[in-house]
Amino acid sequence: MKKVLKKAMRYLNNDAGFGLYEVIGIVAVLLVAAFVVIPGFRNFSEGIMTDMKTWFTNTVSTSIFPAA
Repeated sequence: MKKVLKKAMRYLNNDAGFGLYEVIGIVAVLLVAAFVVIPGFRNFSEGIMTDMKTWFTNTVSTSIFPAA
């Protein structure tokens, strides 16, 4: 038990902190997400909304709840 505790304390007392390369990596990931992934989701969601509008107009409004 003492061996495990010493190993855990040695890991917690490590001086290697959060460095510049980690920050640069996080910024790079956020930039890729902002310029590549998010516009792709916008196009995807616009397509879904257009298809839902068409489906509602053609199916729900005319077949399920027709106007009197």
